[in-house]
Amino acid sequence: MVLSQSLRRPLTPPSDVELTCVDPQPTFHAARPRIEVVRARWKEYVIGSTLFVALVVPSVTVFSVVVGQWQSSTSQRGWLILGFGFYIVAALKSLWEVFVRVCEQILFLRVELRKMTSPMLFEGVSASLAAAAEKNGHTCSWDHEVVQEHDKVTGDITVKLRFWSSKQRSMTVHLDGCGRLAEYGQQSLAVHVQFSPGEDVVCGRDSRVERRDSLTMSVGSTPGRVLADKAVLSQWFEESYQSQVKPVDGVVNVYALQESSTDWVPTWSFERVKPCKSAKGTGHDFFLERASLQKVLADAKLWSRSALRVYLIAGPPGVGKSEFTLWLAGQMRLPVYRLCLSSPRLTDDRLSQLLSQSAVSHNSILVQVDEFQETVQRWVQSPGGSGVSPGGFCECLQGSTAMSRGVVVLTGTSEIVNESVKRQLPAVFRRVHREAHLSWMGAQDIRYFFRQFLLRFVPANTLRDWAHCEDLFMDESGPWGGTRHISVDMLKQYLMHQITEASCMGLGVDKESSAGIGAGFQVLPERMAQFFNLVCDWEKAALFLNSYAPVTQ
Repeated sequence: MVLSQSLRRPLTPPSDVELTCVDPQPTFHAARPRIEVVRARWKEYVIGSTLFVALVVPSVTVFSVVVGQWQSSTSQRGWLILGFGFYIVAALKSLWEVFVRVCEQILFLRVELRKMTSPMLFEGVSASLAAAAEKNGHTCSWDHEVVQEHDKVTGDITVKLRFWSSKQRSMTVHLDGCGRLAEYGQQSLAVHVQFSPGEDVVCGRDSRVERRDSLTMSVGSTPGRVLADKAVLSQWFEESYQSQVKPVDGVVNVYALQESSTDWVPTWSFERVKPCKSAKGTGHDFFLERASLQKVLADAKLWSRSALRVYLIAGPPGVGKSEFTLWLAGQMRLPVYRLCLSSPRLTDDRLSQLLSQSAVSHNSILVQVDEFQETVQRWVQSPGGSGVSPGGFCECLQGSTAMSRGVVVLTGTSEIVNESVKRQLPAVFRRVHREAHLSWMGAQDIRYFFRQFLLRFVPANTLRDWAHCEDLFMDESGPWGGTRHISVDMLKQYLMHQITEASCMGLGVDKESSAGIGAGFQVLPERMAQFFNLVCDWEKAALFLNSYAPVTQ
């Protein structure tokens, strides 16, 4: 069928026509109210002019009288000063303060930012001011407060000088590079920043002390430019907030629930910093990528920025389910929020409140629900028990209170993917978008892990030597090349155990390293053969595996 040109043309209403929804059933609607902001700035100008006259006329009159009396009655000068000086100065001071406030309302755009109301934005703006001010000694802060904070890169508790202290401070900054300012012939926007520490406030059942810090930004503006100035300030605030919540390269921030008492609603708090692992890493920075996890990563990259995605990762203990969660968070540059659904105090209402947008500090997050098999077992065996119910959990995953975007990772043992469990909880598993099963390590996985983990401690080994060591380690007569089930944790713990033995035997030196204690250990070149004989010792490996905690799944 060929459409005519008139039908192909998009239907656009005239500019003076308002589109309204047509109700199939004719009903009577009240007229829509028309909202118009009345300009009342003339009142401020009148008040300001009146105050100006009230200041100038009495001041000139009093000044003239005082000068006249001062010249005509020289003997009464002392009494004149004592009798009228205090009252005149006090009255003029009060009028001047009122006049200044009115002028600020007329000529200045004032924005107030409170730490207790918007903590992340407050820290972001403070960080941007500190970064610009601490570049040289003329603009840096000379009044600090010493605090202990977690380092964003290493996660260690470090001592830092806070840019603000317990005293008031003011500074002036210029915001450059704003496109809206060019329309008014300006290159930068001058902003006067006033910091007020406020009073200490005791918050929560744990009696933690918070200070009511606030920042007040004042900008000289005009009625024709005030909207552009507000847009520039909003852009600065948005960039400061995004810079504050932007994840640091190479690490993942982990948040967990903390509650001060049993009758208090828990809140999310920063717990620790975890380094990002990758397939190119060595030692503890190495992550063994499995083929079954690539589709989960592809799905998350494709959809998690616009919709909530739920993934179920099942497998025996020690195969790398928790490490996969951290690896996925590092790939997606998302913070991890750890959640335990087995707590009886965590109800449906509390879970909905904890996953709401106002409870988290980031726009998009990765929620990790570990040991999900315990929750599933409780739902199957005690349907009406305390804690989060299947219906409440489903409402948080796909309902009116669900997150609009992000990732939810459910990890547990292999029993949660049984068909009998899925038949009893169809609503829960219907909301799972991808399933991945992590099994025991294969021969190629063990070889690859063996090389990448030891590569940090034996960096001088050649590819030919690595191939020989891998063949020796994976011999079918040994425990690693046989039919025994090997998990990632088994192999990692054994290699760490043998490296410790090598360190005690003096087979290497402990070089300085920022990765942690013992991470700088390297095998001496002349002791390399002895080291690999120690690692590939089948008898010691068998003893270690026999003493390892048994895994039934």
